[in-house]
Amino acid sequence: MTPFLPFLVVGLGELGIASMLPLWAAWAFVWAGGATSWVSLAYVLGRPGMLGKQAAPRLSFVILLPFFLTARGAARVARRTMSAWKVELAPGLWVGGWPTRGVPDLAQLDLTAELPRRGEALRYRCLPMLDGAPASTDSWRAAVDQAVAWRAEGLPVLVHCAYGHGRSVAVCIGVMVAEGLAPTWEAAHQRVLAVRPRARMTPAQRAALAVAVATLPAPRVSA
Repeated sequence: MTPFLPFLVVGLGELGIASMLPLWAAWAFVWAGGATSWVSLAYVLGRPGMLGKQAAPRLSFVILLPFFLTARGAARVARRTMSAWKVELAPGLWVGGWPTRGVPDLAQLDLTAELPRRGEALRYRCLPMLDGAPASTDSWRAAVDQAVAWRAEGLPVLVHCAYGHGRSVAVCIGVMVAEGLAPTWEAAHQRVLAVRPRARMTPAQRAALAVAVATLPAPRVSA
């Protein structure tokens, strides 16, 4: 199950609380409930762009601020409690969570729709995906192709999402299969779990990955 239902329940709950409060206190819950409900709609429609990360001007940032603050807080706590916020899966291929201070020595492939860019990187590209939800095959292929292209240039690459457990893992698995570093996505997944045991994709992400991998061309590098 994707987070759509939890977001919807929380959003409606916040709006319900607002209805029981005086006006001077209700606005905060209306704001939070509206933001959370909007995020649930983005999940229903499968549109990470609704979170507005790449939009300008950033009106969406103000509207969705309660959600963004919660996402950032959770990502910061997760980073502090992880034994390693990023790990190397193959020479020059890293998977990880949100880099809060940038990665000046790595090309950064950012898959988050809910977290801002921080600091600098050798190269940077954002291809937003929704946390816990399966990405479309086109979005997944675009991310895999970008990582493979950077690696073909000789650049070390960090593929990251919020925690380095789902979205980024799915893309790194695609990179390993595309480059011939693993014969199947299942084998690549086991390689990931060997160094990042908490990297657990949702059932929907695994099902989408199994379909998407079939669209990859023959490996560019022999195993």
